[in-house]
Amino acid sequence: MRLVMAMENASLSNDVWNNMTTSSSSQSDDLTSYLANIRDLALKVIYIIIGTVGVIDNLFVIVVFFLFIKITERVLHS
Repeated sequence: MRLVMAMENASLSNDVWNNMTTSSSSQSDDLTSYLANIRDLALKVIYIIIGTVGVIDNLFVIVVFFLFIKITERVLHS
């Protein structure tokens, strides 16, 4: 009877060890996936900000160029 109990306990400790190692690996994979998703979201936000600043900068250059043309027309007419 004691031999059977000892074997059951050994099997139980192996099962607990396997559960602990697989769950921590799963948690590690979940954490890695979560951090990768945060990184991807942060990169998307940064790219959107950089793109928006680039578009606004180009529009500003167009406005300045248009105003330069208008100012030169006024100077030449006066």
